[in-house]
Amino acid sequence: MDDDRSTSGRRKLTFPLSGAIEAPLDLERHLPFRLAVVVNLLQAQRDPRVRAVTDLGLRELRVLLNVGAYMPVRAADIGYQARLDPGTISRGIATLAERGYVEVSNDPADQRSALVCLTDSGEELYGKVAAVLQERATDIEQVLDGKEREMLFDILARLEDKAEEVLASHALECRESGQSLSADQREMLRWYRRTTNGLKAEEV
Repeated sequence: MDDDRSTSGRRKLTFPLSGAIEAPLDLERHLPFRLAVVVNLLQAQRDPRVRAVTDLGLRELRVLLNVGAYMPVRAADIGYQARLDPGTISRGIATLAERGYVEVSNDPADQRSALVCLTDSGEELYGKVAAVLQERATDIEQVLDGKEREMLFDILARLEDKAEEVLASHALECRESGQSLSADQREMLRWYRRTTNGLKAEEV
């Protein structure tokens, strides 16, 4: 139950559900909405401590953090890990390469793919950004004890898997009914096949 002193509790008092329509969606009890609110709050480029380190946009920051965590890494693997579409990843890599933060090389195991790594300046920036984000995460996680934190990570993993399954099933329904799939929907199906079959990017 929401405490009236919490942000959600205050919102419920300030914004009562509308009586103008029948059964309005209660956003305070709608899980995707609540998750989206937290994500919006925590967008890195909104944090003044991150802004003090770099002027990179959210797209480039996400790519930078994934490359730093998993390099050498394929662009498709960044997309799968961060659930970002190929166009977003390509533009993010291009911007980071122009700024001298990443370098792209041919994948010796698959000539159709390229590997992305941080440059020396990219590693320096990554270290600064990661330190700020880790400090912020530690501050936020103070509301949880160790058991609650592990439980939350488990819940988030299950929610991610289920969300992917639900959206993939919706894409399949569209395809089976003869509708054309958008690029995002086709990517969702590739992600779902990769998750359920344990495939590598080049096998999907």
